[in-house]
Amino acid sequence: MLGITVLAVGGGIFAASKLFGSGAGKTDVGDLKALASVQAQLRTVDACVIEYNQWARSYHRQMHRRNVFITPCDAPGLFPRNAKVVLPEQWSHDALAFKAERSSVKDDWSILVDSEAVPFPVLVAGLEELAPIVARDAPAALAKSLADEAEGKAKYEESQRQQEEQRRQNQDSYPSR
Repeated sequence: MLGITVLAVGGGIFAASKLFGSGAGKTDVGDLKALASVQAQLRTVDACVIEYNQWARSYHRQMHRRNVFITPCDAPGLFPRNAKVVLPEQWSHDALAFKAERSSVKDDWSILVDSEAVPFPVLVAGLEELAPIVARDAPAALAKSLADEAEGKAKYEESQRQQEEQRRQNQDSYPSR
């Protein structure tokens, strides 16, 4: 019985690490000299996570082929809000896939890549083309994400207020004894 429990827990940990992407099987190439210009350009981005082509299923990769997802450092929660930078129509680096992360905006980026799936020349060419686009468009995308979040929160609070008002009106519609 203990063996089954240990196996189940181990399987659960393995499944969770695969589901939430623990970085297993990824190589950090952020400190390579070939990517120094990429580091310099991305240093200005006010975020702690940048992801491109990280979807587990191929139809998601195809659907988001032209989207770079950016998560600000101050985004709270298990599923933090993120912003989306849309790449140009002529984007041709579909084989590129990476996750860049850092602890704060003062740190350098750790650029995590599956070195068995993404050839280094593809990584360098793709990041050199992607970095200036992200550096240019990230501030507007992050501002839009923040505005959308504030608008959603305001709508939710208004909905809650209306529901409470409706409950009070319903209660007040009954005659008093």
